Amino acid sequence: MTPKAPKYETIKQFLIHGISSRTFTDAIPSENQLAERFGVSRMTARRALDELERDGAVERFPGKGTFVRKTQHYTRGFFRVRPFRKWAEDIQVTLTTRVLEARLIDPPGDIAGKLQTDGQVVLLRILNLFDDKPVRYAIRYLVADPYAGILWENLEQESIHDILINKYRLPLTKISQSMTAGSLSPKLARLFKVEPGYPVFYFQRLTYSFDSPITYVEYYMRGEMAFDDTFTPQLDPADFSSPLD
Repeated sequence: MTPKAPKYETIKQFLIHGISSRTFTDAIPSENQLAERFGVSRMTARRALDELERDGAVERFPGKGTFVRKTQHYTRGFFRVRPFRKWAEDIQVTLTTRVLEARLIDPPGDIAGKLQTDGQVVLLRILNLFDDKPVRYAIRYLVADPYAGILWENLEQESIHDILINKYRLPLTKISQSMTAGSLSPKLARLFKVEPGYPVFYFQRLTYSFDSPITYVEYYMRGEMAFDDTFTPQLDPADFSSPLD
């Protein structure tokens, strides 16, 4: 006998079919609506929505609801953003975060341009370690008005992303990012405790709330780090009737 799929998986597949068939093109049924339709708890319905959000199929905005993610097709540069602490949990290592610098500054011209601001910005320099080994160095710039209070948060224990979403109730709706290969300068090599020229991945990421850029960050990540993921593929709407390869 084939085991029955978990109830949240049934809901998830129902929603995936609704997106692929264009039954849902904007708003997704709420947790309450899904719970009532399938005779399950709100927690079960929420898990289905959480997994769809993790898979990149939907976007959730506190107080507004869940919506079909507008970009439903691949590009050759496609890669998703995952919480760093989640990555540490998945590979079963201890994550340590060290705040090396946190202050208000007058931004350099290129940063002011990226963030479209003529005011001060929050500068954060952060080092992440896996089992006491430096693996990522981040230089982040955050629009200071009205988010300068983040300087008084416990950034060695809390995610900046989570603070912006949960405390400031800020919907982060779009990310523009790039990743290239590079090597460490002597100064950064000392930070990573390796020899100069050590290979790294170099990320640039600009995060928006609707049309407003909120934070720009540059990451340097050890070159031996591997990127693994599992997600639900989405097709261009014009191809929804075509079989997947």
